[in-house]
Amino acid sequence: MDNAQTTKKYSAQEVKDDLKYLYETLEKSTYDLYALVEKDEMDRSYQAIHSSINGSYSALEVYRLFQPFVARVRMSHCFLFNPWGEYQNSYVKQGGTVFPLDFYFFQGKVTVKENFSTDQSISKSDEVLSFNEVPIDQFMAEFCKNLSGPSDYFKKSFIERFTFPRMYWFHYDECKEFKLKIKNKDGEELNIALNAIPASDFEDQLKKQESDTVEEREFYLMNDTVAYLRPGKFLNADVEDDLEKQITFDNTEFCAFIDSAFKVFAKEGIKNLIIDLRDNMGGDNSFSDYMIAYFATKPFSIASKFRMKTSQMTKSFWKDVEIPQVQEIKKQIMSLENGSYLDVDLTYTEPHAESKRFTGKVYALINRYSYSNTASVAAIIQDNKFGEIVGEETSDEVTSYGAMHIFKLPNTQISVSYPKAFMVRPNGDTTPRGVVPDHIVYDNLHSDKDEVLEYTLKVIEEDKAIH
Repeated sequence: MDNAQTTKKYSAQEVKDDLKYLYETLEKSTYDLYALVEKDEMDRSYQAIHSSINGSYSALEVYRLFQPFVARVRMSHCFLFNPWGEYQNSYVKQGGTVFPLDFYFFQGKVTVKENFSTDQSISKSDEVLSFNEVPIDQFMAEFCKNLSGPSDYFKKSFIERFTFPRMYWFHYDECKEFKLKIKNKDGEELNIALNAIPASDFEDQLKKQESDTVEEREFYLMNDTVAYLRPGKFLNADVEDDLEKQITFDNTEFCAFIDSAFKVFAKEGIKNLIIDLRDNMGGDNSFSDYMIAYFATKPFSIASKFRMKTSQMTKSFWKDVEIPQVQEIKKQIMSLENGSYLDVDLTYTEPHAESKRFTGKVYALINRYSYSNTASVAAIIQDNKFGEIVGEETSDEVTSYGAMHIFKLPNTQISVSYPKAFMVRPNGDTTPRGVVPDHIVYDNLHSDKDEVLEYTLKVIEEDKAIH
């Protein structure tokens, strides 16, 4: 699909200037751009991209050129924002098409999560063996090079979260026909040619599925002794997520919701609380700390070590920060020379007053889509023995590079994220790994049951029987 006549184009010089600005700003602002990649590799990649730039480019073409470069850094918080505007506002509306299957990655296999095509020979959970005549492992290894993150487990969880058809288009543009080799549940191998489907049909079908999903924030009593709490994202739900605006980090609405939930739990004498942290993109710990303080048995912190780098870009964000609790950090960030490192004095959050504290047992549910601050919440609960963790390992690592900020490229205005800090999980373990649950339970995508929740209820029942 060609909508070049309506798309703003940038000259080769403008694109080269954006590339230079991108690399220099990441180098100056990221905690350590070369922690997980050699500088030589980044320099070679930079030169290769720089010398390939000629002619004019749309912002989308620039994204496709720059994102694999940034992905080499291998940090989940170092990335170019996906081109959602171009996809939703131009491509979908103007009749673009997408790949008609969604994928799920489990135990080394690529399986069909959803079939949006009219081809009835493909079923959910069929295994994909090759994609456009490339063995699937080889294809996915190449595909993952476009994505930011510390591991293929993280990257594949991200593909699942945002769907393979969209992610394929983000990086490879439109393709009208796809050749697949699939192994069905009878072990039969089929060669299948699939036509792309209208992106608008795909989005409509996704919307239908999403309308069946649960509320962002909710709580309810499951029985006389068990309550369920889904806190939702750790950001202000009353505003559109815009991480460049201070209002996004106003936790008033969140704290009121948490207060109302725990008030009900206290009134009803609840003994077991299930906190659902699955499919949660994260947010800010000023939200989650308030929730944890309801069942914490001692003061706690998000990390055992929190080291930060200051830069002009970080200062430009912090100059407007008026949150009372972080004024001391702000003073340090603003007064230190750019490029300086500071060990942040860890602030410890005290448990809430005993009169309102929840003293029952806590079970936190996690999965591969418990990202960023949500993974940190699970680590705080696990490392301080505030509760038990149930589900599957988070794909986001909890000793990692985080505390992200955003800047825009001067010409294309593409948004870029960088991590300004290095954090070590509360128990001091520096292993680059996600939170491994106390009870490892996998959800079966192809059943209507919630295996993780059912397992947790069984644990509570057994515990009750013992006591």
